Amino acid sequence: MQTHIREATKNDYDAVHRIQRQVHEIHTKERPDHYRMADTTLDQEYFNNVIDGENTKVFVLEEAQLIAYTIITIKNTDERPILNSKKVVYMDDFGVDRTFRGKGLGKVFFGEILEYAKAIEADSLELGVWEFNEDAIKFYESMNLKTQKRRMEIRL
Repeated sequence: MQTHIREATKNDYDAVHRIQRQVHEIHTKERPDHYRMADTTLDQEYFNNVIDGENTKVFVLEEAQLIAYTIITIKNTDERPILNSKKVVYMDDFGVDRTFRGKGLGKVFFGEILEYAKAIEADSLELGVWEFNEDAIKFYESMNLKTQKRRMEIRL
C-alpha cells in the first residue's frame, strides 16, 4: 500500500487522539511535574477549532490507517524597529504511531510539511521539544533543524 498525506477532518479526531495519547504518555512518564495522564489528552473542541481555524491546520499521514499527524499554526510576526517581520509555521504537535516509528514514514511526512511551509512562503518552520526526548531531538536534527534558543528552568 502507498501512504497518502492530506488535511485532517473532524472525523479524524479519534485516530489523531490515539496517536497524540501515545506521545502524551512519553511526556507524562518523563515530566510528571508538568503533565498528567487523563482519559482525554486531546480536547475535541480544541481539535475542531484547529480544523476550522484560519491560521491552523492538521495534516495526517495514512495508509490503511492513520499513521501520523501534525498540528501547525501559521504566524505572521509584526515588524518592529528592532525586529524583521516573519512568516513562521509553528509545529504545535507532531506524532507518529508507535508501531510505525523507525520506518522512515515520519521523515517522509515531515518532509512534506516542510514543502507545504515553503509553498506558502514561510520564512521558517519552528517547534519546541523537551530535552529528555532524545529520540525526537535526533529525528528533528536528521531533518536539518537546529537549536534556535533554549528555555531553561529551575524546579523548586
